[in-house]
Amino acid sequence: MGGRLRTPLLLLVLFSCGASFPAAARVIWRAPPAETALPLISLGAQALEAGKVKEGIELTQQGLARRPGARATAIGLANLCAGFAMLKRWDEALTPCNRAISLDPLQWRPYNNRAAVFSARAQYDLALADVERGLALAPDSPELQRSLQAIRESKRVHGERLRTALPA
Repeated sequence: MGGRLRTPLLLLVLFSCGASFPAAARVIWRAPPAETALPLISLGAQALEAGKVKEGIELTQQGLARRPGARATAIGLANLCAGFAMLKRWDEALTPCNRAISLDPLQWRPYNNRAAVFSARAQYDLALADVERGLALAPDSPELQRSLQAIRESKRVHGERLRTALPA
């Protein structure tokens, strides 16, 4: 990877609360930069990219267990968050997202991933706040712009469904 970030592969996280809602935010992952690249975290990112989510999670967890430096740990945690979100394991996704943000609050990807989790849980205001934080860090990010639009649309549709629902 030579220190350069690979183009992140985007996956839709579909809102799942018993109804089929439009796509919400997107989750992303990346391999650690060359100077901090740990084989297991890099292999985990590759597995996530290949759609081998469980394998990606396991490899990333193994890499994190070796206590890499702060930057590689933050990347691994953001990837772990993305993996759990891809499996719709929302509660398990939040902890690594929060830890990634606390370790490296200047990276936009964990904010985007956590926004996907919040959106899937119909916590749209929290999701929008995270996307806005991400946009403050990376205003030109097309991924964040797409997440922002998707969350706004999901919030709108969710609100319409609540307004038109018949009382029980």
